[in-house]
Amino acid sequence: SWLTYADMISPGVLLAQAIGRWGNFFNNEAFGRATDLPWKLFIPEAFRPTGFEQVEYFHPTFLYESLWNFAGFFLLVFLARRFSPSAKPGFIFFAYLGFYSVGRFFIESLRLDSLMVGPIRAAQIASVVLFAIGIIGMLRLRVDRGSQKL
Repeated sequence: SWLTYADMISPGVLLAQAIGRWGNFFNNEAFGRATDLPWKLFIPEAFRPTGFEQVEYFHPTFLYESLWNFAGFFLLVFLARRFSPSAKPGFIFFAYLGFYSVGRFFIESLRLDSLMVGPIRAAQIASVVLFAIGIIGMLRLRVDRGSQKL
């Protein structure tokens, strides 16, 4: 079924997303609000958004998402190995949707370049919807309680 294939590629997709986020660093894009935290990111003036020309340091949201996605990759691999005999097809895929959406929801709140739908960030709306789909999918495909507990 397509869910079996989705399970197989989900960890790799998260790994690719983790690595791909570093393109944002090299392109000086997808950074967050101004910050003075020790891990702040210097953005050259030519790449700063309008209204932030005098601000030099920003949240490295690409880094936050990259680290979140690396953690998700290891979590999905762990889940796949631990529960593969008893998990129904789609469980890892729905875990991916839920995990990724939580991180994206919070990281998006730091971004300056979000697409807005009224006062709400479009990516946060999508994150809430995908999180709900992930949780509902995982609950419907629960690991067989007789062989292993989740």
